[in-house]
Amino acid sequence: MTTDFGKLVLDEMPDGVVITTLDGNVVYWNKGAETVFGYTEAEALQRPLNDLIMLSGWHEEAEANLQQTLRTDFSVYEAFCRKKEESLIFVSISSKAINDAQGKTAFLLISIKDVTDLKALRDAKLAEAKFGNLLDSIPDGIVLVNSSGRIVLVNTQAEVMFGYQAAELRGKPAEILAPQRFRSAQVAHRANYFMQPRAPMMRAALELYGLRKDGSEFPTETSLSPIKTEVGVLSMSAIRDISARRNAEQKFRGLLESAPDAIVIVNSDGEIVIVNSQTEKLFGYAREQLLGKKIEMLIPARFREKHPGYRDVFFTAPQPRPMGAGRELHGLRQDGTEFPTEISLSPIETEAGVLTMSAIRDVSERKRIERSLQEKNLALENANISKDRFLAGMSHELRTPLNAIIGFTGTLLMRLPGPLTCDQDKQLKTIQSSARHLLSLINDLLDLTKIESGQMAHNVEPVVCQNLLRELLETLRPQAEQKGLGFRQELHADAIVIQTDRRALSQIVINLVNNAIKFTASGEVLVRLEPRLDEGQPVLALEIIDSGVGIKPEDQDKLFQIFSQIDNASTRHFEGTGLGLYLSQKLANMIGARLSLQSEYGKGSIFTLTLGRD
Repeated sequence: MTTDFGKLVLDEMPDGVVITTLDGNVVYWNKGAETVFGYTEAEALQRPLNDLIMLSGWHEEAEANLQQTLRTDFSVYEAFCRKKEESLIFVSISSKAINDAQGKTAFLLISIKDVTDLKALRDAKLAEAKFGNLLDSIPDGIVLVNSSGRIVLVNTQAEVMFGYQAAELRGKPAEILAPQRFRSAQVAHRANYFMQPRAPMMRAALELYGLRKDGSEFPTETSLSPIKTEVGVLSMSAIRDISARRNAEQKFRGLLESAPDAIVIVNSDGEIVIVNSQTEKLFGYAREQLLGKKIEMLIPARFREKHPGYRDVFFTAPQPRPMGAGRELHGLRQDGTEFPTEISLSPIETEAGVLTMSAIRDVSERKRIERSLQEKNLALENANISKDRFLAGMSHELRTPLNAIIGFTGTLLMRLPGPLTCDQDKQLKTIQSSARHLLSLINDLLDLTKIESGQMAHNVEPVVCQNLLRELLETLRPQAEQKGLGFRQELHADAIVIQTDRRALSQIVINLVNNAIKFTASGEVLVRLEPRLDEGQPVLALEIIDSGVGIKPEDQDKLFQIFSQIDNASTRHFEGTGLGLYLSQKLANMIGARLSLQSEYGKGSIFTLTLGRD
């Protein structure tokens, strides 16, 4: 085809020289072509040229250039080509038809010159003149790239973001700003983009990273926009460093994973965008099965139709809704089982708009316990009603024989039927005392039952406290005198009238004074009534003071418990049921009073009934 001298000249030409058959197979490949494309002569010979250097999707244009050469014997055009390592270059191609001895076209002589750098320089000057000052006003990092993939212009924000000066980047492949593992994909993406440039496109869905001059990486969000210029289309990349947002998202996801409830975050279209592992456990789905799906998949079918309406109402005026607010809700597991739930809703402001965070709690166990408690409460209520009916029905049956026993015993003690011996008198007094004690116990039990069932009549009337106390103390004085105790009263001189329940107040006084007499072996019992100020409010203090056995500090809390008695050597000798103080406390609460205790073991006690005054 050529003389030895001609071949030597072609081999040493700096540009790529390639000869192909009309079918496009390479039959000659000089050193310049090896330099431009990276393929050795052995790798290129007998292979289709288009398969070696042409981009996917550009074969139609290559065929059109071939036909142009065949028609005119010569053509010149520019094109994107790819090198062996897949990087892009922009080349100027001259193609000439070569005829055989019969004058028929047999080969194509193709001269290829890499003009990538020249194009980048030309485009950079144009971009600098046209966009330089404008780009610095944009808050994101801006990188303009020409159709050969070379950087032609960056703004100040991009310099700061990547750590380069603008002059260091100008003319360099755009891949210099991406980590090595992403570069081949980025080259292919850019090639496709320049073949079909389209409206601004956000690549936020892809996990993208930038590479700084110092080798450190950072996550980015990038939008691509085509810009038409006199020298062709440039690609403008607006790059945002989202390191802070990623860190915040990671912390947020960490919080979601540490939450005890299932967390589901939904957008305004009802699509699930984030779930935590508790959601997977609760509903039985893998995370990948939930993301991007409608939230209604987690709701029983009978509720789905109305749910979008509820969601739209929430997004119209998003306000936090606490756990347990609203109607009873149910969830649907992957296996089709339903379970009761409580849900709290919280709006979350994001760059993409408002999202809703739902915290979902399975309340199956709580519902079961509530049902069990309801059943037990109903059973207890029925048992309590039965008890009240029993006590009410038995009160007459119990009191009638006791009153008869007390009455006939009193008659015998009065010796109306005849004289008594000393032993008979003593035994009848024991019978009378025991009967009265039993009747008192029955009365206490009936009063307690009425109070706890809310059936105790509460008759409020004006009561002159001094008159009431004098009447009660006169009836109780004989008990104190029988034990040789002093029995005094210190009542405020001026008459004090309060609105209260006379019967309840009388019962409290009787119980407290009886206890004071019972537990005092020597000394005295003092009843004191005086007005005081309690936290600035006027009150009436009724104190029952004794010099009895006193109560240890550790035993004082037991006194007001039902059927409670201090079980030690000093109290075993005293009879009692443990109902008196408990009943007194209940009666005090009923009339709005407060019963308190001060006691020193071995020295006596002070029980104070504090009543409010108008």
